[in-house]
Amino acid sequence: MNKKSSINSGFQLVLHEPSGFGTDADSGRSFTPSNQLLDAKRLREIMEQYISYYALGDSHTAKAKRYDLEHFLMFLGKTRGGPSNVLVSDWTLQSTKDFMNDRLNHGEAPATVSRRVATLKHFGRTIAERLPGYINPAREAKSPSVQATRPKGLSEAQNEQLRDAALDLSLKSESESLGSRFAALRNRYLLELLLATGLRADEVRLLLLAQVAEDFSWLKNVRTKGKKFRNVYLPEAIRSLSQDYLVLRRAYILESFPLYQELPPKEESRFPLLVSTRGADFARPLSFGLNPKTIWRIIAEIGAHVEKRVGETIHPHLLRHTFAHGLLDSSKDVRLVAQALGHSDVRTTMRYTERSDEEIAKAVEKKEGK
Repeated sequence: MNKKSSINSGFQLVLHEPSGFGTDADSGRSFTPSNQLLDAKRLREIMEQYISYYALGDSHTAKAKRYDLEHFLMFLGKTRGGPSNVLVSDWTLQSTKDFMNDRLNHGEAPATVSRRVATLKHFGRTIAERLPGYINPAREAKSPSVQATRPKGLSEAQNEQLRDAALDLSLKSESESLGSRFAALRNRYLLELLLATGLRADEVRLLLLAQVAEDFSWLKNVRTKGKKFRNVYLPEAIRSLSQDYLVLRRAYILESFPLYQELPPKEESRFPLLVSTRGADFARPLSFGLNPKTIWRIIAEIGAHVEKRVGETIHPHLLRHTFAHGLLDSSKDVRLVAQALGHSDVRTTMRYTERSDEEIAKAVEKKEGK
């Protein structure tokens, strides 16, 4: 079989060309137009190619993409004898609309359906960018209209309760082993980083020691969504904790890997900022990093000590929202907040300017009471 693939870097759309489907007059070689080749492919196979580049891993975004695509495939498979029989040609604008209506009729929230449509649009656009002449079936699909709401965040008082819980856990570990003391301080440091910077969980997880400025005032070249980079300021309040953490971090690594002492600074800087030696391989510095589930578990375990008082389930993205609220309240500058959060489009940041139904109700009552 011959292969056709895009010349684009990154995701490669590969089509296997069956022989005997036509003939090139100059070369005598059999061929099939690319769009016909694609239409005859099983949709699951193309999805798997897409997933292998855009939706692998344990991040919530990757899991959501896989979940959305599988739901769509299952929906199409209902009338095709199963999802394995669905061809690319079965995916049309109408089938996309029918899928949206089916999800809404099953009681799914409009926001969830909108996310599913966004996944399908990106999937279709990715194919269209790599196959001239292909039209994205979901391009004209209109997502359910969802009223923008202000993301929830914690109050200053709730922030302090959370910080106090992390500090208490750290203090209680002082009489325990080095590993226990380090884990408690690392977890506290993680919490403070998220509250002080608004970084996404994955952005914090992937930080390397080299990215911490010598005076602890900046995190340099933090990779954000869309493979862009930004510098992130560390407020003075967290700098002394950064120093304490790095001292204990070094002792913790040396306990299991004495050779760490002999590494030149350039080699040492390639290790993650937030580390665990469990299952780590000294020859592979990145193996010392935390996995995504660990980041969420750490925050959840700290949050469990205050959830009854706070009234919210604590997770990393809630802390990101909290940072955004605080920065917007203090700066009154939406564009500044957008840059601090690493948003490529300021319209995403505008969510934080929305008001809740309760706030609207209070304002109306206040107006009527005049």
